[in-house]
Amino acid sequence: MKILKRAALVALSAQLLSACGGSRSNPLYPDMPVYDPTNGNIYTPKPDVHGYEPNQPQQPTFTTMRNVFLRVDPEIGILIKQLEGRLESKRAGDPVIFDDVRSFTTHVYRAEMEIDQDNITRLKNKYTFNFADTPIKDVQVEFTPGMIKMSGRMKQMVWVPFSMEGTLSPTPDGKLIMVPSSIKVSGIPMKSMMDLIGLTTSKLLSFPVERGLQFQGNNVILDPAKLFPPPEIAGKVVGVEVLQGKMRMIFDSNQRIMQRPVPDLGAPNFMHVYGNKVLIMNELHRGAELQMVDMNPATPFDFYMAGYRAHLKAGYVKVHNDAGTLIALMPDYTQLGKTEAWGDYPGGKPTQLRPYASTRQDQGYLSYSSFAARMAPPRR
Repeated sequence: MKILKRAALVALSAQLLSACGGSRSNPLYPDMPVYDPTNGNIYTPKPDVHGYEPNQPQQPTFTTMRNVFLRVDPEIGILIKQLEGRLESKRAGDPVIFDDVRSFTTHVYRAEMEIDQDNITRLKNKYTFNFADTPIKDVQVEFTPGMIKMSGRMKQMVWVPFSMEGTLSPTPDGKLIMVPSSIKVSGIPMKSMMDLIGLTTSKLLSFPVERGLQFQGNNVILDPAKLFPPPEIAGKVVGVEVLQGKMRMIFDSNQRIMQRPVPDLGAPNFMHVYGNKVLIMNELHRGAELQMVDMNPATPFDFYMAGYRAHLKAGYVKVHNDAGTLIALMPDYTQLGKTEAWGDYPGGKPTQLRPYASTRQDQGYLSYSSFAARMAPPRR
C-alpha cells in the first residue's frame, strides 16, 4: 500500500510539473486592480450625518423587492425574484443612507434569487479570486442541470489548469457546499489518486475567510454574505437548484417583516422601502415609504444601488398621499442617459406634472412561487 501511495504521489507531482505555467495577469480583466474587501468597503461613520440620533429608540426599516436585477457593480448583478427583509444601519442611530452602500446591511428574511453563470464568473474573477497571492485565477463557472463546474488555473510550483465538477446543496448554517465528483488537472482525472494518497484540495489551497470561499477537504464552502461587494447581504440559504446556465437559491431565516401593501399594487417590478429613517441625497425621510418602480415592466428592473441618483434623476417622483409616500418611476440601468428610456412605459414620458396611476391590474402582495414551497425545508 505504501508503494502504491508513493507511486501515486510521484505521478501527481509529475503531472503538476508537466503542466505549462502562465502569467499572473487575468485575461478577463487584464488591467484590473486587486480587490481588498477590508480596504474601502468598511463603513466609517461621519459625525455630522443628517438624521443621526443615537439616543432615540431605533425602529426597523423594511424592504420588499420583486423582479429586480440588483447590480453590485456596473458589470455584475443577481436577479431577485422575491425578497422580504430589513435594512439595518451599521451605526446605531443612523438612518439608512442610500448614498453609502457600505453603511447598512440587508437582512434577508425570505427570498428567491437567481444568478447566471456569466455573472458568477465575473464575480469570481473581479472579487473572490482577485488578490495579490491568489492560488486560483482565470476562473470559469458553468451550470448544467443539477451540476456546477468550476475551471481555471491554480498555483502550485507553477500555474496548472484544473477543473472541478459536482453538486450544490445548502449547509445547516445557511451557506452553500459544493461536493465534487470529479477533479482534473491538465485534463487528467486526479480525484481517485488524491484519495489514495490522502491529499485534499484544502491542503493545496487556502483563502482568507473574508473572500467567502473556503475548502473543507475537497468540498468548497460558499458564504453568500461574503461573496459580494457592498451592500452587504445577510441571510440563510435553505434551498438551491442548479439549472441550465443559472443557479436558483431560496433564503429563509424564519423571520417575517411587518407586512404593508405596496403603494402601486399593480407594479410587477419594484423595490419598496418603508419604516424608519431613510436619507436620500440630502433629504431625511422619517417614517419613510418609497416604492421604486420599473419604467419598462417587460423585463426585470435593472437597478444599481450605488448609482441610484442617476436612476432617480432620469425618472420622476409622485407624492402618493398626505403621509408623504413616494412612488419613483425609474429607467433600467442600461437605459440611463438614453432618450428612449420612457419608450416602453405605459403612457410615455409625462409632459407636465400629473397624477400617477398604474395602468396594470392589481397583482396583489408578494407571493412565493411553487419553487419556494418545493425547496423549503420540511417543518419539524
